[in-house]
Amino acid sequence: MAVESLVAGQSDPEQPWSAQKVTIKELASKLGISVPTLRKYGECGLLDVDSVSGRTNLFDEASAIARVEEINRLKSRGYSLSLIRQKLEERPVGFMPLELGLTGPEFSAGRHVLAVMQDMDEYIAFARSYIGNALRGSQACVLMVHPDHRMMFEKIISEEGFDLDHLLKRRQLCFTWFEAENRAGWDRQIEQYDGLLGMILAAGWKSVRMLGHPETDGMCFDHESVAYYEERLTLWARQFPIIVVCASLASGMQSRDLLHHQKAHREFVLGNNFYLQP
Repeated sequence: MAVESLVAGQSDPEQPWSAQKVTIKELASKLGISVPTLRKYGECGLLDVDSVSGRTNLFDEASAIARVEEINRLKSRGYSLSLIRQKLEERPVGFMPLELGLTGPEFSAGRHVLAVMQDMDEYIAFARSYIGNALRGSQACVLMVHPDHRMMFEKIISEEGFDLDHLLKRRQLCFTWFEAENRAGWDRQIEQYDGLLGMILAAGWKSVRMLGHPETDGMCFDHESVAYYEERLTLWARQFPIIVVCASLASGMQSRDLLHHQKAHREFVLGNNFYLQP
């Protein structure tokens, strides 16, 4: 199914992703775990019901999935359920765990992240891990970079042992760029990326990572336009796992510009600190 067709299938396009409600059975199906396991998490105080309809408990889909994924991640590290609850309760308000895919194929799906780097060396190291893990994990990777910066990525990919032409031919790797100076341009930019993702799906890839360049990022808009982008990202995420990482260099931005840039993204990453926009 093409990405664009998801718009017609959405019952309420104005409904934000965070308000999508699911039953415990639907949540279990989406996560691939059992209903008793989710009930146990609820009994332990790890998973809260968002609302009740009649006799049916409903969960906020996005937050519940993120919560359970974090619980399972901590369980895999040997934490007991009681220690997991304590660890989660100690987190500051506004904190949201993110997996950017820098250590393996796993990443937090449906996220639009602004990653702030100290310098280009840090960004290159980030890009090397991000792209390399995508390609090794049989994931597609879309690089939103100006043609002037393409050579740097080609060098990284070759050094990681991949055949660039082979990746491009299979659409596992795509380079794209779009000049957008106003709201109309941003809307066309999103439509262009939308069509590109449709072609990647048609080529058989099941999950996608997108990455921008810190000096000329390919997917950053003002605060007015980001709502439209987030709606489209929601539709993408319902079709297949996707993460979008935009990058900025802290050394090259004034504090005011950085804060303005931050407002156009759902998540903000600085070092090991991850925050979700209110």
